[in-house]
Amino acid sequence: MESDPPRITPELLSWVQSALARELQALERGHEAVVEHLHALAKASDTRLPTTTEKPELELGEISIVEHEASEHFQVESERSVASTKSEAKRPTTIRRSPSSLKDSLTLDDGPQKPYWHPDRFVTSCGFEVFFSLLIFLQALSMAIEVQFTGLQWGYELQYAGYSVPASEAWPGVPAFLQAIEMFFGCFFLMEMVLKLCGLGREFFHDLWNWFDSSLVMLWLVDTLFTSLPIETPFLRLIRLMRLIRLVKLVRFVQGFDSLIVMTTALLHSVNALLWVAVIMMMVQLLFALLLNQVLMTLVTSSIFEFSVDEQTQLFEYFGTFPRAMLTMFQMTLGTWVPVARILQEVVSPIFNLFTIVHKVTVGFACIGVINGVFMQETMRVAQTDDVIMMRDVARKEKIHSKKMHDFFQYTNRSGSTITRAEWNAVMGNAGARHWFAAQGLPMQDPDLVFDLLDQDKSECVGMDELLRGVSQLQGPARSLDLACLAGSNRQLLADAKAALAALRRANAEPATSSTSTSRKRSKDGAWVRFEEGDKDKEMTDDRITAL
Repeated sequence: MESDPPRITPELLSWVQSALARELQALERGHEAVVEHLHALAKASDTRLPTTTEKPELELGEISIVEHEASEHFQVESERSVASTKSEAKRPTTIRRSPSSLKDSLTLDDGPQKPYWHPDRFVTSCGFEVFFSLLIFLQALSMAIEVQFTGLQWGYELQYAGYSVPASEAWPGVPAFLQAIEMFFGCFFLMEMVLKLCGLGREFFHDLWNWFDSSLVMLWLVDTLFTSLPIETPFLRLIRLMRLIRLVKLVRFVQGFDSLIVMTTALLHSVNALLWVAVIMMMVQLLFALLLNQVLMTLVTSSIFEFSVDEQTQLFEYFGTFPRAMLTMFQMTLGTWVPVARILQEVVSPIFNLFTIVHKVTVGFACIGVINGVFMQETMRVAQTDDVIMMRDVARKEKIHSKKMHDFFQYTNRSGSTITRAEWNAVMGNAGARHWFAAQGLPMQDPDLVFDLLDQDKSECVGMDELLRGVSQLQGPARSLDLACLAGSNRQLLADAKAALAALRRANAEPATSSTSTSRKRSKDGAWVRFEEGDKDKEMTDDRITAL
């Protein structure tokens, strides 16, 4: 037996309306949860945050529904920071090799870990670089001893005051020591070349420093084996002195030399600017030197001034030739301008004090000040764009953050390996603790809300990992990655809701259409029946009137 048609359509429409209302309420709740979570992320930079009495009704369960689709994106940066800080905390504090470039940082730990004695790992270790750099420094000291010994002998031959004995008597045994130490350094540098060649293989020839070191070692080896080599030993030692530049390379492998890295990298990137500075200085100094030389030569050759031979000699020593005039101009620029100014004033005329002042203001103040500013700007630019400095700065900040959170965890934790809500509130009751977190970029207007955000597993306890990850994510203003992931999760939520609503409409479209068409057909048939019955009654009434 079929049900009453007038009751089917209203019940179906009522059910669809209630389903749409539920979907709309779910969307509104999800949107409110997203907005509340966005306020929580931007809480650190917002000065108009709600107080304890105006605490928003934040539903953590709904936030978790919104976050679960993008939780991996939210926690990538924080988990990476926690992993690096934990690994650094477990490692002992030693001098370790750090990457010298972005490429080295990406390939430093690639592949399986090889034993320490393996040549491939041994020759690229920090200890290997430090040891042979120390040998280079010691070789430079031995060369200084040799220079001192040679100077003692030269002074004795010139009968200079204080050098009354030959060098062999003043420093006996030094020639034999220098010969032995030369053999010692040569053998070690030969061993370095062989170890690097075995450990690096073809990569050994990709570094210009290896080519330079190998050339020096081969020249020393040939000079030692064949004394008839047409290369003088002092010249060979002078070339070896260039190895001291290799010590600058060492600072990029050892942490703690960031200032040296900035200076050396800035000098390397300032070569172009240095060339233009040299051109400008040469042009300005050339102008002043030629001007002063021409004026003085005119005064000396004319009959206006009568200079004595001694006065002309003094002027010639400073301005007689072009090289002397250029040297005098640079002498005035670098600070020793007083003797030159005195000669111009006493020998020529006090009017030349005006020339000294103009040169000092133009070159000494203006040009040198601009040059210093250019080099300072270049240094700051290098410090902000160098890959090694940026990576070390990030690692240093992560290490400092990990240490601070570990100290706070040890101070707050009194029940075990986690911080309970009671312990958290007890510590946050102290104004000093709130100010300390505010200094870290995380204001504590509502400690309960912050604890809820840190407690990811809803266990009413916060562990060390949760504290590190949560504070790192919440401190400071909202990151672009956080906002992008939040917007993406919100769009995904709205898309899922729209898809569910469309599926619901498609599922209910066919039954509703069939029920509506059946109801309309039955109503139409009923109307025709009522219309026919009305016509019959009208005919009967007309017949009665006609009969009367």
